[in-house]
Amino acid sequence: MLNPSFPGGYAEIDETTSTKEVRDTQMSDISPNRIILNFLENGERSLLTPADLSMMTHPSPAEIVAAYTGSPAVASPDGSVRLDSNQRATSSPLADSRIERGSARPTTARTWRVPRPLALVPRRVRPTPSVLREPSKVPLMGVRIDCVTEKQVTAHVISSIRNGRGGWIVTPNIDHLRIISESPDLRGLVNSASFRVADGMPLVWASRLQGTPLPERITGAGLILSLTAAAAKAGASVFLLGGDPGDAEAAAAVLQQLNPGLKIAGINCPRVGFENDPLQMTEIGNALHSAKPDLVYSCFGFPKQELVINAVRDRLSSAWFLGLGGSFAIVSGRTRRAPRWMQSIGMEWLWRLGLEPRRLFGRYMVHDLPFAIRLLANALVQH
Repeated sequence: MLNPSFPGGYAEIDETTSTKEVRDTQMSDISPNRIILNFLENGERSLLTPADLSMMTHPSPAEIVAAYTGSPAVASPDGSVRLDSNQRATSSPLADSRIERGSARPTTARTWRVPRPLALVPRRVRPTPSVLREPSKVPLMGVRIDCVTEKQVTAHVISSIRNGRGGWIVTPNIDHLRIISESPDLRGLVNSASFRVADGMPLVWASRLQGTPLPERITGAGLILSLTAAAAKAGASVFLLGGDPGDAEAAAAVLQQLNPGLKIAGINCPRVGFENDPLQMTEIGNALHSAKPDLVYSCFGFPKQELVINAVRDRLSSAWFLGLGGSFAIVSGRTRRAPRWMQSIGMEWLWRLGLEPRRLFGRYMVHDLPFAIRLLANALVQH
């Protein structure tokens, strides 16, 4: 490199030293304010938990320099910033993906948009929502089963209660599906519910065989516990309707013991044959309207409980109604559930058959078992 030593003359100097001086001068021109860098590096950390920090990606020194100076920059392997002859940092399009460039103008009129320093503070990664706004449907023998988990159903119900919106949940199992397949009117009624969840492993197996797998089995006995726990935390009230004499009262005592502060809005166990008596049906509707519960557990067995819900739920549009079969007897302890390993392999029906062979043998072995084989065979054809 040449340096003027006298007017009209030049002398050679050390090129390396001169180049270093020029680069240092250029870097000093764009050196960011240390106070802002300290804020970006440490200022926000005091507001975040270690779990939050572990979920974040932090900006590189080159990005901090670019944000402060308004020029896109890229860090070289040694951590420095490479600049071209016009003091603009050179980088690849991928490296500049976080930086918003200025509009295409002539060089003399070009201006860069300077991002706010806080824009570089890493954002927390949001978890996947637990509730699906419009869950997909899995058709099984004409019934559209919702592809949801128990956690998603619980979260949706509590959220709807807080917003003053009610609904209706049906929990079909293999026996219910058999009855529905024989009655088009009942199929239409069930499909009009807000949620239809699979309370039976044969339904889950069939969904897998036809290539539209349901995420899990959701039992009425499990749903009454998870929903009641969520309702107690949210300050929602529960109404127990139906069951055998004494079961609803015993179940209410157990639920309150499990969930301190749970609000029991009412208990009603009508006499046998009430569904054919308009006066008793009117009394049930009046009781619900007066109590104004957020959740109504209807335990009359299928399909009576669904017919009762359909008849009275217009009196309380802000409540959620659930048909839960024999859940009161299970919660109260009068009926024992199968061990978890039997539930997980779909053999809970065998446990119940052992407990009540006279009542359930004809239902399970004569009617439900052939229908289950038909359901699985139909799922293979639909695959």
